[in-house]
Amino acid sequence: MRDEADASRGSRSRATTKSSEDYLEAILVIRRLRGSCRNVDIAERLGFSKASVTKALGNLARKGLVEVVDHDVRLTAAGKHLAEETLSKHRLFERLLANAGVNAEVASKEVCRMEHCISTDSFEKLSSHLGRIQDSLR
Repeated sequence: MRDEADASRGSRSRATTKSSEDYLEAILVIRRLRGSCRNVDIAERLGFSKASVTKALGNLARKGLVEVVDHDVRLTAAGKHLAEETLSKHRLFERLLANAGVNAEVASKEVCRMEHCISTDSFEKLSSHLGRIQDSLR
Protein backbone atom coordinates (compact mmCIF):
# COMPACT_ATOMS: atom_id res chain seq x y z
CA MET A 1 0.00 0.00 0.00
CA ARG A 2 2.82 2.44 0.83
CA ASP A 3 4.48 1.84 -2.56
CA GLU A 4 1.21 2.74 -4.32
CA ALA A 5 0.95 5.94 -2.26
CA ASP A 6 4.56 6.84 -3.04
CA ALA A 7 4.07 6.16 -6.75
CA SER A 8 0.91 8.26 -6.87
CA ARG A 9 2.78 11.34 -5.72
CA GLY A 10 4.61 11.70 -9.01
CA SER A 11 7.91 13.50 -8.50
CA ARG A 12 7.44 13.65 -4.75
CA SER A 13 9.71 10.86 -3.69
CA ARG A 14 10.26 9.21 -0.35
CA ALA A 15 13.04 11.75 0.16
CA THR A 16 10.57 14.64 0.28
CA THR A 17 7.66 15.17 2.59
CA LYS A 18 4.96 17.79 2.97
CA SER A 19 7.19 19.51 5.51
CA SER A 20 10.19 19.45 3.15
CA GLU A 21 8.10 20.91 0.36
CA ASP A 22 6.80 23.64 2.70
CA TYR A 23 10.37 24.58 3.64
CA LEU A 24 11.53 24.61 0.02
CA GLU A 25 8.55 26.71 -1.05
CA ALA A 26 9.16 29.17 1.81
CA ILE A 27 12.85 29.50 0.89
CA LEU A 28 11.95 30.16 -2.75
CA VAL A 29 9.39 32.84 -1.85
CA ILE A 30 11.68 34.52 0.69
CA ARG A 31 14.60 34.60 -1.74
CA ARG A 32 12.35 36.12 -4.43
CA LEU A 33 11.12 38.79 -2.02
CA ARG A 34 14.40 39.63 -0.28
CA GLY A 35 17.17 38.28 -2.46
CA SER A 36 18.51 36.18 0.41
CA CYS A 37 17.10 33.87 3.06
CA ARG A 38 18.12 33.23 6.67
CA ASN A 39 16.94 30.67 9.22
CA VAL A 40 15.07 33.38 11.10
CA ASP A 41 13.18 34.38 7.92
CA ILE A 42 12.00 30.81 7.46
CA ALA A 43 11.08 30.48 11.13
CA GLU A 44 9.04 33.67 10.93
CA ARG A 45 7.25 32.69 7.71
CA LEU A 46 6.39 29.14 8.81
CA GLY A 47 5.83 29.87 12.50
CA PHE A 48 8.51 27.46 13.73
CA SER A 49 11.35 27.93 16.19
CA LYS A 50 14.80 28.75 14.84
CA ALA A 51 16.07 25.46 16.30
CA SER A 52 13.43 23.48 14.39
CA VAL A 53 14.33 25.29 11.19
CA THR A 54 18.05 24.61 11.71
CA LYS A 55 17.35 20.89 12.17
CA ALA A 56 15.08 20.75 9.10
CA LEU A 57 17.67 22.57 6.99
CA GLY A 58 20.26 20.00 8.02
CA ASN A 59 17.96 17.25 6.78
CA LEU A 60 17.30 19.11 3.52
CA ALA A 61 21.04 19.68 3.04
CA ARG A 62 21.74 15.96 3.52
CA LYS A 63 19.14 15.26 0.80
CA GLY A 64 20.91 17.69 -1.52
CA LEU A 65 18.02 20.16 -1.66
CA VAL A 66 19.54 23.19 0.12
CA GLU A 67 22.89 24.59 1.11
CA VAL A 68 23.67 27.19 3.74
CA VAL A 69 26.51 29.57 2.91
CA ASP A 70 27.37 32.28 5.48
CA HIS A 71 23.88 32.08 7.01
CA ASP A 72 22.27 32.39 3.55
CA VAL A 73 19.93 29.48 2.77
CA ARG A 74 20.08 28.57 -0.91
CA LEU A 75 18.22 26.02 -2.97
CA THR A 76 20.16 23.52 -5.03
CA ALA A 77 18.93 22.84 -8.57
CA ALA A 78 16.90 19.87 -7.28
CA GLY A 79 15.54 21.91 -4.37
CA LYS A 80 14.59 24.79 -6.66
CA HIS A 81 12.78 22.42 -9.00
CA LEU A 82 10.70 20.97 -6.16
CA ALA A 83 10.04 24.42 -4.70
CA GLU A 84 8.85 25.82 -8.03
CA GLU A 85 6.65 22.79 -8.60
CA THR A 86 5.06 23.15 -5.16
CA LEU A 87 4.58 26.90 -5.60
CA SER A 88 2.92 26.38 -9.00
CA LYS A 89 0.46 23.96 -7.44
CA HIS A 90 -0.16 26.37 -4.58
CA ARG A 91 -0.92 29.28 -6.90
CA LEU A 92 -3.23 27.30 -9.17
CA PHE A 93 -5.30 25.95 -6.29
CA GLU A 94 -5.29 29.37 -4.62
CA ARG A 95 -6.77 30.95 -7.78
CA LEU A 96 -9.31 28.17 -8.22
CA LEU A 97 -10.62 28.44 -4.67
CA ALA A 98 -10.66 32.24 -4.72
CA ASN A 99 -12.55 32.26 -8.04
CA ALA A 100 -15.02 29.76 -6.59
CA GLY A 101 -15.71 32.17 -3.72
CA VAL A 102 -14.03 30.19 -0.95
CA ASN A 103 -13.23 32.28 2.13
CA ALA A 104 -9.58 33.39 1.99
CA GLU A 105 -8.67 31.92 5.39
CA VAL A 106 -10.27 28.56 4.55
CA ALA A 107 -8.69 28.56 1.09
CA SER A 108 -5.24 29.25 2.54
CA LYS A 109 -5.44 26.21 4.81
CA GLU A 110 -6.88 23.93 2.14
CA VAL A 111 -4.43 24.99 -0.56
CA CYS A 112 -1.55 24.03 1.71
CA ARG A 113 -2.92 20.50 1.86
CA MET A 114 -3.93 20.25 -1.81
CA GLU A 115 -0.52 21.22 -3.18
CA HIS A 116 1.07 18.18 -1.57
CA CYS A 117 -1.37 15.43 -2.47
CA ILE A 118 -1.59 15.78 -6.27
CA SER A 119 0.96 14.09 -8.48
CA THR A 120 2.96 16.10 -10.97
CA ASP A 121 1.29 14.29 -13.87
CA SER A 122 -2.23 14.97 -12.58
CA PHE A 123 -1.36 18.58 -11.82
CA GLU A 124 0.02 19.17 -15.31
CA LYS A 125 -3.07 17.60 -16.90
CA LEU A 126 -5.42 19.62 -14.69
CA SER A 127 -3.53 22.85 -15.36
CA SER A 128 -3.54 22.20 -19.12
CA HIS A 129 -7.25 21.35 -19.07
CA LEU A 130 -8.10 24.51 -17.16
CA GLY A 131 -6.01 26.53 -19.61
CA ARG A 132 -7.94 25.06 -22.56
CA ILE A 133 -11.24 25.88 -20.85
CA GLN A 134 -10.11 29.45 -20.23
CA ASP A 135 -8.92 29.80 -23.85
CA SER A 136 -12.30 28.57 -25.15
CA LEU A 137 -14.07 31.27 -23.13
CA ARG A 138 -12.14 34.10 -24.84
